Amino acid sequence: MAIALLVAACGSADPPPSGVALLPVQGASSRSWQWTPQCPFGPSHPSASKASKGCEQAGPVLGSAQLNGDEWNLGGAASAGSVDMSMGSTGAVAIKADFARTAPCTAPACLAPSAYTWVRGYPSVLYGINQCHADTSPPKSPQLPLPMRLVSIPPHLIGVTAYSASTPEVTYDVAYDLWLHQTDTRRPCNSEGTLEIMVWTDYDARALLPGSMQVGTATIPSAVNGVARRGTQTWSIYASNIDPNGRTAPWGGTLWFVPGQADVVGHGRVSVDLSAVFAAAGQLLQRNYGWPDMARHYWLDTASFGVEFGPASGDLVGSGPSRFSAQISAYCLDVRTTLMTATCG
Repeated sequence: MAIALLVAACGSADPPPSGVALLPVQGASSRSWQWTPQCPFGPSHPSASKASKGCEQAGPVLGSAQLNGDEWNLGGAASAGSVDMSMGSTGAVAIKADFARTAPCTAPACLAPSAYTWVRGYPSVLYGINQCHADTSPPKSPQLPLPMRLVSIPPHLIGVTAYSASTPEVTYDVAYDLWLHQTDTRRPCNSEGTLEIMVWTDYDARALLPGSMQVGTATIPSAVNGVARRGTQTWSIYASNIDPNGRTAPWGGTLWFVPGQADVVGHGRVSVDLSAVFAAAGQLLQRNYGWPDMARHYWLDTASFGVEFGPASGDLVGSGPSRFSAQISAYCLDVRTTLMTATCG
């Protein structure tokens, strides 16, 4: 499979770049956007007051990336607070959340009115198809033209991010959110058979899933600040709504890949072999649940990187405060490379 050039920000000039560069955004100008409980999926329209519902259709598209506030489980009044995402002249993305109250979304019109999770939102940098909002998606790259069958993705797919986080009053994780579907539909949405894979790189103890949900372990190659962690970390794998023979709950199922607490990275440049994640997920699903070969039967739709957040208490149905800030200064998806040579420039 021939892989062409994309952008000079991900990879070196010789050999040429081999991946999708999302951050930093070249030629960026300073801008900011705001999401509230009244505008959970598209930011507030600049001319709208906080009390109104003047919301954009979706987050801004910046090159091949989209900024996605994704406050999918956030209820309450707009005055409770907001998630602000901004871009400075360097092309990095800053995320700031300041909520006096972060109640879950329980109205019938909510995306998941009975989600029963501490997660209230996932502000992120999205590449691929915006789930259930395909018309708002950023343009795809010829290097990784999603949706793409897993078996057709060049080896290896390496995710590289550089980030830092300040988390004084919040339950949180920093993670990739990877969405897969059983067909190459251009309009994926949560449905039976949809598979979500979350790959955490940082989190606090309150965010951890119950031990009863752990279904296996895997060794996932990763590197921090250019130093490989070769075969030394065991990542725990958790599962929810996964049924035998390729079935899930009507809205899909989820796998989580979570490193040990000693291996979390609060700040730095982190590289993760996402191809190894897919391989481990496929082996577990085949072994534990009798699923067919995932590499041949699933397409990758979306690859986002961001911060899940919720009330500092970690209370699943609580409405306590959430306050944190984070900066993502680099994000790329490198293909036909290795863990140590992948780079965002």
